[in-house]
Amino acid sequence: YIERLMAAFDDFKNFEKNGWEERASTYGNWAVTSQIVPIAVEALNLSKDDKVLELASGPGYGTKEISKKTKNVLGTDFAESMVQEAKNLFPALKFEQADAEKLQFEDNSFDKVFCTFGVLHFAHPNKAISEVRRVLKAGGIFVFTVWAPVEESPFFGILSEVISQLGSFDVGLPDGPPIDDFSYKERASVKLLAQGLDMINFQAEDNVFDTGASPSKMPTVYREVGVRSKGLLDAQDPKKLPEIEEELVSRFKKFEEEGTVKMPFPYRIVTARKI
Repeated sequence: YIERLMAAFDDFKNFEKNGWEERASTYGNWAVTSQIVPIAVEALNLSKDDKVLELASGPGYGTKEISKKTKNVLGTDFAESMVQEAKNLFPALKFEQADAEKLQFEDNSFDKVFCTFGVLHFAHPNKAISEVRRVLKAGGIFVFTVWAPVEESPFFGILSEVISQLGSFDVGLPDGPPIDDFSYKERASVKLLAQGLDMINFQAEDNVFDTGASPSKMPTVYREVGVRSKGLLDAQDPKKLPEIEEELVSRFKKFEEEGTVKMPFPYRIVTARKI
């Protein structure tokens, strides 16, 4: 069973990688993460001598923020096009392609590791966390962010409710780990401890994000910011899709202010130390 599950998650990994390769030029248009990055970077408690690795660096916002405190920072992403986008945006900084589950760095290489929302997209998060521990120096710090549980997050909850009501989740997408696996304090602590990391802080943050999009654009937003959400929408019965999209637009009207959707995007900042 475990082998079958791992194989299925490998399919998910390819699905995610292909999706993020396509998203490099559009992700930044809607990136709520760019608002969150400065707050999350504070949790790293950086000094100018820290050697820092960012995982799932995407367009490079985290690496850029970290570089304000230490010049010894490297941004990595498994999607080549994301790495190129980051290099284009921040040509003075260092970025390279890397698989978080199989890092090519030596043991005890970094003082700190940072990852905003990437853990949600890893096919085998335990492998990635094990690799984080390996490359961290003794007592090194890992800071990562995840979204709040689905029931607290309208953006994720609305899509789930509408698909349940009008569409289907059984559309042949590859299975992946639960999107909110690290969104609960106790569960996150247990998972980190299993990989040799001691959770020292679990910070629940509220955030209201101005999407810059009208309710009518929200189906497009789902397609441009998320691989799973795009896959789920695009795989629906074409006859039902117009009704699904119409319902999504309708649901987001209650969050409309001055023509754009402004909605809660609660998240968690998790800090762990190498044991």
